Amino acid sequence: MRRLVLAALILALCSCTPEAPPPPKPVVRVAAYNPTDVAWAQLMAAMNERVLKVLDLAPGRAADPALADLAGSVGRGHRAELARLRAILTSAKAGPNPHEGHDMPGMPTPIVIEAAARAKGKAFDKILVKSLKGHLDQSAMVTASEQKAGAAVEALDLAADMTAARTEQLAALTGIAG
Repeated sequence: MRRLVLAALILALCSCTPEAPPPPKPVVRVAAYNPTDVAWAQLMAAMNERVLKVLDLAPGRAADPALADLAGSVGRGHRAELARLRAILTSAKAGPNPHEGHDMPGMPTPIVIEAAARAKGKAFDKILVKSLKGHLDQSAMVTASEQKAGAAVEALDLAADMTAARTEQLAALTGIAG
């Protein structure tokens, strides 16, 4: 009888003890791109590609060496951003970029690019400053929207990096161009 009571007591105690939680499962991060992430990456890729056509002309055409240096620095940064933007678009399995070939705010038009290719000295500097300022202002605004409504960590990280870069680039441009 004692054994039966002891067994019942052990059984009762075992059923009252909470079970140990299962061991944690490894966390695998999967990028969850929302439509804002994809649209932002597509637009920024097209904007960067277009402004690079003017920035790349600066070494042989700019009158102001500081402006030519800024154009080179911005161009290198934009190429690095393009690589990250394209990686996001590949990872998100985005289709063709609907913004390629369109003239949108923040993009120098083909006419402006042609004018820049013909201009030299102060005339080129004027085109470069206007194109770069328009691009930096517009891309900062578009990137702020990504930071508010984006979802994927990779896109949000790039947007944060781009916001910091645009702030520095605009300050440098203002310092040079006034």
